[in-house]
Amino acid sequence: MGNFSRDTFDRLKHYVGVRLQQGVPIVDADWNELEDIRRYELQAFLKWFVGNGVPSGNNGFQIQAVAEPNDLSIRGGDGTAEGTGRVLVEGMDVLNESNIRYTAQPLFNNAALAAKWGVDPIPPLTTPAGNRTDTVYLDVWEREVDSTEDADLVNPAIGVETCVRTKREWAVRVVEGSSTIPASPAGHTFYGLARLSRVGGAAVIPGDGITDLRQTILSLRSTSDHLFRTDNPHNVTAEQIGAFPAANYEFNNRAVIEVSFTQADAHNAVRTTQLGFAPKFIWAVASLKGRLGNLDYGAQSSGFADQRGPTLQRCNSLFVYRIGVAPFYRQDTGVTMDFLSYAYFSDATVTPRREISIGASVIATPGNNLAVRFFRAGPTGTGTGGALSLQTFSIFMSLYCLG
Repeated sequence: MGNFSRDTFDRLKHYVGVRLQQGVPIVDADWNELEDIRRYELQAFLKWFVGNGVPSGNNGFQIQAVAEPNDLSIRGGDGTAEGTGRVLVEGMDVLNESNIRYTAQPLFNNAALAAKWGVDPIPPLTTPAGNRTDTVYLDVWEREVDSTEDADLVNPAIGVETCVRTKREWAVRVVEGSSTIPASPAGHTFYGLARLSRVGGAAVIPGDGITDLRQTILSLRSTSDHLFRTDNPHNVTAEQIGAFPAANYEFNNRAVIEVSFTQADAHNAVRTTQLGFAPKFIWAVASLKGRLGNLDYGAQSSGFADQRGPTLQRCNSLFVYRIGVAPFYRQDTGVTMDFLSYAYFSDATVTPRREISIGASVIATPGNNLAVRFFRAGPTGTGTGGALSLQTFSIFMSLYCLG
């Protein structure tokens, strides 16, 4: 380790420079704080205003398939400083001068070097027994280098090592059996590079089993122009953003049908209608009636069913109460429910209370059919005299179908 008098850098003091005064000694702490300030400001700018990923015009650290078992290629550059492969990670510019195999990394299966650097070695990849998802990630950290490792740090004029260096290191690692990267330890930063879809028993990783996780085309220089591009440069599909295919928005066919259920229908009774086209959207207007005592009480309900994917349906629910024999009744609007239509009827003039719930909903059917299922719970409770409350009830629906 380097011999330093003290570390004075404090980010919360908001210092942006160090000013040397005349007639005073030059000490290592001031010099090092100046370097820490400069470095912190550059990394903060890149982190918050550029982000993580591969710069525009570069393709560094792309994970590629190779023919050898349990191995990968890590894409680099052309061997020059200008043409190196690179990726920004939390404001750190990470460089890979040329392509390198996963198994050719210095830390691969090298416990001695890992112990010297104070990091974990890179273990060999294993052949999965069954299908498995692995995640490839970049591990970035920094370490101190002195003249025992780099003889050029000794000043030949005086034969002394005047300063040590901080070196940015990286290693490409793989977490097997996981689609997420692990938490990084102190002093390390992890960045996802690729996801591997491993096939059970197959040692060679195919190219179509590698999914790139890197953010690409990263550049402040082109951000403004990029925002206004209309040519879909990332080839984003409708499915990737959760949109329905365009055909789901085309309603070229329509039909109006009527569906009804009465007390003669059992719970889960189904009415099926041949439309001549596959229904995508159904709008329902329903009249629901129940006989409470010797009078019919009615309720109106409306709802819809969207079948562009898993069926989604909603309606407003109605609650009808007979609260006196004059007749006196009350009707309330309830919560939204997963039906095309729904109503609850209650006769509070008898003890115990007599009640029933009735409704209807669309069920999934293949082809050009529309199937509606009846729901009933009840009637329950006793009657009143010779006129049994809720012994007759009905749903009449008018359905506007689009497809």
